[in-house]
Amino acid sequence: MSSGSVPLRRADPRRVCLISLPKVTLGPRKREFLVYLSGALFAIGWWLFIDATMLSKHAIPIDDPSSPWDPVPVHVSFADWTPGICSTLGMIIVNLIDKQRLTSDEDGGGWGDGFAGGVAWRARLFLFMGFALMAGGLAGSVTLLVIKYMLPNYPASFGVNWGVANVGQSICVMASAIVLWTAQNSDGDDYEYNLTL
Repeated sequence: MSSGSVPLRRADPRRVCLISLPKVTLGPRKREFLVYLSGALFAIGWWLFIDATMLSKHAIPIDDPSSPWDPVPVHVSFADWTPGICSTLGMIIVNLIDKQRLTSDEDGGGWGDGFAGGVAWRARLFLFMGFALMAGGLAGSVTLLVIKYMLPNYPASFGVNWGVANVGQSICVMASAIVLWTAQNSDGDDYEYNLTL
């Protein structure tokens, strides 16, 4: 009997964490609802940010709105796009991981010699990288909000809502990843996707 078929116990040395992956049993329509909810959260997050970007592009000067040469103090730039891109990449990485690979002890075909754990080790590494990208996106958006929009003390809090939209985008993308992870990790799979090359 291989070590991969032995059930894990609480004190098993093969475990990485004491808390195992949650087994969520959802009804046939609840799983579909969670997938749609995840997509809606993702769309709302990006809509918030793109709306703030459009408002920034068409912003009028604070002092004299009719003056075409009076500059607007701050605009949404590429630095504002970076947290959302990082959060989105993290969401994609987290949800591309096969959840069964996180607990398997299979040899990964060449990686099992030098790195203990093989497939599970690589899956956990990619899961960590995905969550690190999402956390970095959230931290970056909060940093941009504080440093770019709040500390300069623009008149009438100019641009703060653009920074808040950036933070809202990162939070929505992270919530979308959590909801989609829960939906994909539920029991009672009606269908399964397999991609082979």
